[in-house]
Amino acid sequence: MKAALLLLLSMAMNLPVCAAERFLLAADNQVIEVDRSGKVTETLKHPGHGGIYDAWRLPDGGFAYSHRGGLAVFDANKKLLMEHSAVRGDKGSEANSCAVLDGGSLFALMDSGASQIRTVDRRGTVVAETPLPDLSNEPMHFRYRTIREIPGANAFWVCQYGRKTILKIEARTGRILQSILLEPLLAPTPSVKKAFALTQSGDGSLYVSTSTGCQLLHMDADGKKLACWTTQDLAVSCRYLLGMQRLGNGNLLVACGDYHLKNPGEGSDLLVEIDGSGRVVWRLQRDQLVDQIEGAVEKSTGMEEMRITNVHAYDSDHLDECLNVRR
Repeated sequence: MKAALLLLLSMAMNLPVCAAERFLLAADNQVIEVDRSGKVTETLKHPGHGGIYDAWRLPDGGFAYSHRGGLAVFDANKKLLMEHSAVRGDKGSEANSCAVLDGGSLFALMDSGASQIRTVDRRGTVVAETPLPDLSNEPMHFRYRTIREIPGANAFWVCQYGRKTILKIEARTGRILQSILLEPLLAPTPSVKKAFALTQSGDGSLYVSTSTGCQLLHMDADGKKLACWTTQDLAVSCRYLLGMQRLGNGNLLVACGDYHLKNPGEGSDLLVEIDGSGRVVWRLQRDQLVDQIEGAVEKSTGMEEMRITNVHAYDSDHLDECLNVRR
């Protein structure tokens, strides 16, 4: 009887029947796991780790994330197993993103200070270094943002944040295989557009988010625009469009940032699921989380912000398959 009621409720709300579906949220100074109802099921917070932009659940039940100071890997009991620090340059240091490789045995860290991708093993030993175009003359926070492995290609997709460009980089040499400038493909807006995050679909097409530009761009493998949606088109209330993942049903899951709010209403959506036509079919909102976790306080307003930057969706009953996703 309960199963039948669950099925009917799921159909009515357009929700998948997956009791073990979980979303791992990178949230500035912590990592939060929630289910589709918005219930917090796990939290991970480590002293001194801030600027967590990218977080992954691992097949052994552990966690990995990039934070401003580098890379951190934890076991299933949230014990810190390994740290690898970002390289300090003339303007400081900042790590921005990471990718999990070889089923969780290797990790690729995006290091903006060094303009480099470093691949390390679980002991923190560097096993590969991929040079990136040197952006040392540009402000640290505007250099690089997201890195994603391209399956079977021995290459990475990389976002050059302030330059509004995405690069396809050969993993071994750092050779640029493809460069796509986003500006000509985006709608004109008064807000500053940047290249924050991307994900590649099975057909080779790409989705790219523009952070403060609040646009979601879909283009084919050659960089030709297929669609472009603003937050107004999507009817989404947020300050930023940030990290994302493709779901098994073909929809796109997008993190919506509520950094630097001026009022709570302008950042009410934290996570949205979008179908191929640009229609939001599900959303997680701030008021579902604010009473469950302690967020970060915006100094200028005193408002509590959740600061969700990225998302990793998986089935918590089958963590051995949690990396079989397109992020």
